[in-house]
Amino acid sequence: MATARSAHLLASAPLGARGRLLTFETPEPLGFVGGQYVIVDTGIEREDGRRHKRAYSLVSTDREQLRFQLAVYQHGPGSHVLHAAEPGAVFSFSGPWGSFLPEDSQPRRTLLIATDSGITAAVGLLRARAFMPHHPMTRLVWLRPDGFDFFPLETLRERTGLVPETGGLPPVGHPERLEALRAEVLPYFASNAPERVYLSGDGAVLAPLRTELHGLGLAEGTVRLESFFNPPVRKAAA
Repeated sequence: MATARSAHLLASAPLGARGRLLTFETPEPLGFVGGQYVIVDTGIEREDGRRHKRAYSLVSTDREQLRFQLAVYQHGPGSHVLHAAEPGAVFSFSGPWGSFLPEDSQPRRTLLIATDSGITAAVGLLRARAFMPHHPMTRLVWLRPDGFDFFPLETLRERTGLVPETGGLPPVGHPERLEALRAEVLPYFASNAPERVYLSGDGAVLAPLRTELHGLGLAEGTVRLESFFNPPVRKAAA
């Protein structure tokens, strides 16, 4: 069972029309590595009596462990609670969790593909101390629907040190979303292909893309996926 921890909210600031950047403080070091996430208990109950708990990527640098930041896109009751929270509010959480991390310090050509709110995992990874050797050889691509007003590009550039390449996608669940994603991403593999790929966001389209990238010659383990929603269905054990 996950151990519950607590953090109090120090500050809340706008991050685009539908986002908030929340700064928390903990009584003991968090112990996270950039690219990981925490699961926040929002304090409200669902219809089935269970608590609304939501996973959020850590977007602050892992050089600081007593304070951390979450970028919260408003979508659903859990995020509404966090958006409305005032400084001084205390939240329970668990973590850090996740393995959206570089496996070693050997510099490699790296491509980060984020859809929708999955950009937050890319931000956390790019700010990780362990990722610094890869940073000069990294490209960041953010794909989202028109009107997705979250994480202004200038703020993204300031936080990651990269100029993000952007593109459009149909809305989540659209039947042509996967083909639109393929059209945006596959040209990056035409020449000087990346050696490592990190995918974060919509699992419904990123999971099949990962399979296709393996078919193009990228070995298992060189393409990492962090599904923010629509996670791929795990195969049952035989």
